[in-house]
Amino acid sequence: MRKQFRFLAMFAVTSTALVVSSCSQEDDYLINDAIQHSQTRTHTDGEYTVIDFENDPSILLAGPTSYGENLYAAYSDAKFTSWTSTLPRGKTCTFGLNSINGAFNFYNGGIVISNWNIMSNPAGKTGDWWYSYLNQCSVYNTASVDAANQGAGHGNSNNFGIMYGYSDDFNASYMANAQFYFSPGTQYIIQKMHICNSSYTYGVMKYGNQFGASGSAVSLEEAKGYFKVLAYGFDANGNATNGGRPVEKYLADYRIGTTPIIAISTQWIEWDLSALGAVNKVKFNFVGSDSGAYGLNTPAYLCIDDIYLH
Repeated sequence: MRKQFRFLAMFAVTSTALVVSSCSQEDDYLINDAIQHSQTRTHTDGEYTVIDFENDPSILLAGPTSYGENLYAAYSDAKFTSWTSTLPRGKTCTFGLNSINGAFNFYNGGIVISNWNIMSNPAGKTGDWWYSYLNQCSVYNTASVDAANQGAGHGNSNNFGIMYGYSDDFNASYMANAQFYFSPGTQYIIQKMHICNSSYTYGVMKYGNQFGASGSAVSLEEAKGYFKVLAYGFDANGNATNGGRPVEKYLADYRIGTTPIIAISTQWIEWDLSALGAVNKVKFNFVGSDSGAYGLNTPAYLCIDDIYLH
């Protein structure tokens, strides 16, 4: 989307030069293998294991502001690259930033961990600050207290994952799809996970901005547009599951003739991924009607929490 492209260029000037070149899909998805541990909980109702992003003091949350400076290679203090959740029987699930040309940066796509929930402009901020990339790590959950930065996860938990990234013909050299994956040889059925819009994505869908296809701030509802997330599954041998078909979820759908209209959600909702079957890896993509010569204009972010494994 154009705002990120402009920031990417600015970032490259102010940091060590990043040589960008096309790479293979597997290179795009290299994830730092530093392992941190979390606690999981097993429900007695069906014996699901739930990844909840909580109860691990070693988790490095996005910060020190809701922009998430520590999600970029140029940050001078402790940087987030990946986080691995320990599952029962010694299995693991890893989330993290994509590595392109050996550097880990959120603008390359990935899944990070956050607790920010700024949903309006705080003192000193004006315009569309709260729905810009400067607030890209906030969740838009109206069941939580605005800017409390706690209790904004699903079920009033504190932490959640936030994914960014999509793939098209334009961005292959510097961005890859967000993904998470399990230990080699391990497969789970993902019964469901909970999703919520980020503040950035919610605000742009709701109010629009000048980077849209129209060149002016037009909401997705006014434009009669849509935005959706797609999940693709892969088994332990790297083969696509579900016949290569994704499981889709519309985050908004205002197209003429759509019945019923899918309004933009302001709280956590469930997403059933069981149709993917037993998976070792899940990759995500975003597709929307507001696309132009530089690709997708709607910010390709989504917050995730409480992933139910069976």
